[in-house]
Amino acid sequence: MANDLFLIGLEEHYSTPELVRINGLAMSNRLRDAHIDIGRGRIADMDAAGIDMQVLSPQSPGVMNAPVDEGTALARKINSYIHDDIIAAYPDRFRAFATLPFHRPEEAADELERCVCDLGFLGCMSYGAMNGKFLDHASFAPVLARAEALGVPIYIHPFAASPQVRKIYYDGLGDENISDVLSGPGYGWHQEVALQCLRMIASGVFDRFPKLQIVVGHMGEALPFYYWRFGERLAAATSNQLQKPIQQYFHDNVWITTSGFFRNELLTLALAVMGDDRVMFSVDYPRADNKAGADWFRAVDLPAATKNKIAHANAEKLLNIGPF
Repeated sequence: MANDLFLIGLEEHYSTPELVRINGLAMSNRLRDAHIDIGRGRIADMDAAGIDMQVLSPQSPGVMNAPVDEGTALARKINSYIHDDIIAAYPDRFRAFATLPFHRPEEAADELERCVCDLGFLGCMSYGAMNGKFLDHASFAPVLARAEALGVPIYIHPFAASPQVRKIYYDGLGDENISDVLSGPGYGWHQEVALQCLRMIASGVFDRFPKLQIVVGHMGEALPFYYWRFGERLAAATSNQLQKPIQQYFHDNVWITTSGFFRNELLTLALAVMGDDRVMFSVDYPRADNKAGADWFRAVDLPAATKNKIAHANAEKLLNIGPF
């Protein structure tokens, strides 16, 4: 077992009193406390698991549930708090993705630039459909352009289905809890992120922003499974519209992490599709257990060079940090 791996987790969530107020945290007290503890308790848990660094990710959907005229100020407050109070206290253990006021894309782009240039943040986190729009919508172009210019990625995280989607696809099962899970972490979240990625490719986002990089978690949100299918069918439909074969964008613009999907067979599939240069370790803490994720990955039978890439070297390259 490789005990000397330097492990960086990229999808490791936090919350704050403000985020709890606008988003709620419908979960156990233990899980709620783990989201809010961005200090000694979290460090102790990382140490017990042998995880060296977390890229702190705001609780979904960040400030998107704040009133529109309050979102920018709240995002600035939270991002500054993470920099001034958390990263400053633990500079060797934490980095961060920004939370942005996507309701106002120009302001979101400016806040991203402030976070990257002034606070040293590594990119931003976005979500599922935001106000009914995915990132391929023209209104989000300022954020995409700024991320590309700054050379930082956008991590797309799942979020709840819209009421319309929820009603058609997931309700009517006789048990609201089953609908909650099916529409969320049991299936729907992952399909919606995969769809968002495919929309970005098919609509030409990466032709307009060829250096833009996106990250998706949960072993690629099923995209590796469908890689050959969309490479056949969607490729034919887009061949006269896009500058490259559709699968090529997957290799040029998309990165995936292992967050919450600690399965050898899924990692094998991800590596078969992506190669070992665009797969990165993540836990999905505190929704998933640090030690379970770290122990699983350390036990995976892979060449040492590949394990080091997934553990930290690929993240260092993408995020322009390290080497560690």
